[in-house]
Amino acid sequence: MGRDLRSRLVRIFSGWLTLAVLITAVQGECATAAKPKSGGTLAVGMELEFRGFDPLKANYTGLADRSVIMAIEERLFDMDAKGNLLPELALFAKPARDGKSWIIALRKGVTFHDGTPFNADAVVSHWQRLLDPKNRFFARTSIETINNVQRVDDFTVRFQLKHPWAAFKNALTEPQSFGAFIPSPKAIREETHNRAPVGTGPYMFKEWLPNDRLTVVRNPNYWRKGKAYLDSVVFRPMSDMQARFASLQSGEIDVIQTDRGASILQAREDRSLKVYSSDSAGPYNFLFNTAKPPLNDARVRQALAHAWDQELLLKADYKGTLPMAKDPFGGLLNCGDLAYREYDPAKARKLLAEYGKPVSLEMNHTNTPRGKEAGEIMQRLFKEVGVTLTLVPLAEAQLAKRGISGDYQISGWKFRDFDEMGPLLYSNYYSNSPMNFSKYQNPKMDELLTTQQMSVDKKVRHKALCGVAKLINEDAVFLYGGGRRFHVIAKSRVKGIGNVRQGVIRVSDAWLENNTAITNK
Repeated sequence: MGRDLRSRLVRIFSGWLTLAVLITAVQGECATAAKPKSGGTLAVGMELEFRGFDPLKANYTGLADRSVIMAIEERLFDMDAKGNLLPELALFAKPARDGKSWIIALRKGVTFHDGTPFNADAVVSHWQRLLDPKNRFFARTSIETINNVQRVDDFTVRFQLKHPWAAFKNALTEPQSFGAFIPSPKAIREETHNRAPVGTGPYMFKEWLPNDRLTVVRNPNYWRKGKAYLDSVVFRPMSDMQARFASLQSGEIDVIQTDRGASILQAREDRSLKVYSSDSAGPYNFLFNTAKPPLNDARVRQALAHAWDQELLLKADYKGTLPMAKDPFGGLLNCGDLAYREYDPAKARKLLAEYGKPVSLEMNHTNTPRGKEAGEIMQRLFKEVGVTLTLVPLAEAQLAKRGISGDYQISGWKFRDFDEMGPLLYSNYYSNSPMNFSKYQNPKMDELLTTQQMSVDKKVRHKALCGVAKLINEDAVFLYGGGRRFHVIAKSRVKGIGNVRQGVIRVSDAWLENNTAITNK
């Protein structure tokens, strides 16, 4: 081999070696940087005040409550995107051959924050409390397929079903469902859980100052060793969106939830911020009270559906940050053409002419910028086809109360964002369901809902659920206000919160870079 060639090969090899060393060093630095660090306080800005944490008193989890409850309490299982159960407080679940019962083995050596042992009694007492008709649990209709829950031994329970149920695993895992989370029996018995929740999770409740903050601190005895990296998390209700976003920009707040399009677009251009998004089923919608004239006439509802321009709302109000919705499934179920009623003022006028009477309506909406903007758009669109719409702004709690009681004609609303929508649709649109807030009555709908509820055959359920969605559109049971997409904006130093499914900020995995520079919030 010639000297020149040898020298060139040595130089090439040296270059490769240097490059490999540099790559290894960079990879090492990245790996080091990616390792979670302990310490610090995370400040989280929420839109609304917390509802409470006892299922019988709070009724349902609001968006702000979800992140808090997941920090403090735990489920038997989580579930991955393929429908596999992932153990939390339980180890495994085994169905009976006939599908009418499930045996669940529980984790040993876990205690609640108040020292109460986690065992079968804790699971049974929680579920039986929700299922007892005397307790009037708000969402009991959606879980009533569970007949009872029995103790087999100290760490084994049996869920007995009325019939095989395709949605059973979802009932155990949905993070927006009170039923999934196991509270301390002692806290429930002493009636303190609603304002001072006690669970088995990575963080323990410290204090709740109404309309100011709710603080949790690290659980030093957490069964998952090494988890819970933060010293504390402060959840702050901040109803003014602009103030919430300004607090994030200034550093007073580390993470916020938002659906304001302008803030989301601005954050995407800000290198100090990071936007996390997640799509889900369960669209925003506007309920029609189908029992009250003139909305008891399908022609009027159909006319309003053609007068409504969902795309305009999404551009004007959300700046294109929400997707269109034409069914309740958020892309999780492909049904093809579902007879969605497109914006068509001429069709609207024709249907109203067939109805033959003047139409004047009231719409309840939240007293938020989001609610006000949506109401004003609807008012203008309806006016163009000859319908008078009066807007009634309400606090969210009052709007929910009036919607539940049927004291409305049109109301801003939103479906619960379950991945498995079957039980929710059954409870919302089955004729005799106490959660049928639209008062919608249709034997064909009842048949479809019953089929999907009773069947475990995927094809049969798919056909029935698509039939439900098509009938919703044909009868114009409600108006769509956009698909469900959650947005969380965080400072770039906040790590471990990439999974924001159902809008939850999973603080159990969160940690802070450079937390030594953090001041007390």
